[in-house]
Amino acid sequence: MRQTILDQIATALANCKKHFIREQDIQFYLYTYFLQSGNYDNVFYEYHVPSELMPPYLWNDVHNIYIDIVLEKNNEFYPIEIKYKTTKEKLSHLVFGQNVNVLLGHHGAQNIGCYDFWKDIKRIEYFEEVFHFVKRGIVIFASNDPSYMKPPRNTTIGYAPFSIHQGRNVAAGTQLNWNGAGSTANGRPGFTVNHDYTISWIKLPFQHHYYILA
Repeated sequence: MRQTILDQIATALANCKKHFIREQDIQFYLYTYFLQSGNYDNVFYEYHVPSELMPPYLWNDVHNIYIDIVLEKNNEFYPIEIKYKTTKEKLSHLVFGQNVNVLLGHHGAQNIGCYDFWKDIKRIEYFEEVFHFVKRGIVIFASNDPSYMKPPRNTTIGYAPFSIHQGRNVAAGTQLNWNGAGSTANGRPGFTVNHDYTISWIKLPFQHHYYILA
């Protein structure tokens, strides 16, 4: 079932005819796509999980956990998390029936962006561990920032263990920790991943945008 969902996400993104301006645009586009497919018993948007149901939870300063999309089929649940990190770029966008150019925001802080990708992966692994009916979910990371796709210049750089460069393989049981990242690591603990992951960037059907499915 998970592979079917991965294939559906790839098809939905490949067939998209508009630019995504915000992370919520991707979220709602896929939510609508899954809802209209009729393939699922339920499609949930911003699914709420109280953090006290998930001991031990690494990010215990969060009292309410929201999962971007959850698919339910035959009493099995598949969580989907989405990240969209951008650098400045002018894109055409339809506003009140008029085509205009809008400027994407510049998120920067690629080290934190990389960490947030792996954090979403670990969160989904937690759901899978804690809740019997949760199956292995999916993380989507989209960006027009090419620096995410390149390996760190130096493997000793602080965020290197969290890099999401093209072709990277992370084996189940790998411990991801900061390399002396100082204050950046505060509130961003390391962790061990439960599954194998391969980073393979896929081009979206508009200029300079790529995404990962993991």
